[in-house]
Amino acid sequence: MKERRTRGIVLQIRDHAESDKLVTFYSPSLGRVTGIAKGAKRSKRRFVNKLEPFTQLHILYRPSRNSSLLFLADAELDNAYLSLRRQYSRYVTAMLIAELVLCFTREEDGDPATFRLLAWALGALDRGLPPLQTATLFHLRLLGEAGYRPVLNRCSVCGRKVSPDVIFCLPPSSGLLICHPCRNEPAASNFTLSTQTLKFLHNAQVLDLDRLDRLRMSRQATAESLNILYRYTQHLLQQDIHSYRFLNLSLGSPRNSSLK
Repeated sequence: MKERRTRGIVLQIRDHAESDKLVTFYSPSLGRVTGIAKGAKRSKRRFVNKLEPFTQLHILYRPSRNSSLLFLADAELDNAYLSLRRQYSRYVTAMLIAELVLCFTREEDGDPATFRLLAWALGALDRGLPPLQTATLFHLRLLGEAGYRPVLNRCSVCGRKVSPDVIFCLPPSSGLLICHPCRNEPAASNFTLSTQTLKFLHNAQVLDLDRLDRLRMSRQATAESLNILYRYTQHLLQQDIHSYRFLNLSLGSPRNSSLK
């Protein structure tokens, strides 16, 4: 079968047999796919220093006739994002970013917007944007790309706009913003968001991607946002997001954030 080319960002790598590697990457045209790089562990030319977590590549591949597994023939390095593998705080954040993409995307379902978002997040980390802020912004925008964008500027029941004189909460079970007068579950009070945090997150939803670097989150906004996004995603996926544990323990999650 004729060889083809695509761009891709490596999400996960596993050893296979004695000398091969299984590489899962996200492509704007192919979506989330896995390819086998034959002889990659012994290669001195084709794949050396290329098949690493979080690298952005131009990939030469052949489709399989019998499965969704691709055969990787060669790869050219587009961006190594070296600092993500050299600095632990950036590494664990990139791990979370990759895990979220693995959870929220489907095989062979390409989306250029998701690819751009993923490239932005890894690039922002590499440029030195604070890891916890990068994790928050990426997670929020990925939820939107996946069709789970929460409405954060008004109450979902009465339509009241966010303002300092009313308390709002975002219960993970619904992902809908509710003002305290409209809440019908006492437990919703555990997921209160400050006006400052809500306005920041709403701005982050609507701002052009290439301008997200300009935003600066307070410690309180980061803590509230990470906790809510983590809980909401747990509910959506009905499973844990393992990389959040490393993010919480390694970076020292901000006070009042309870990622349990």
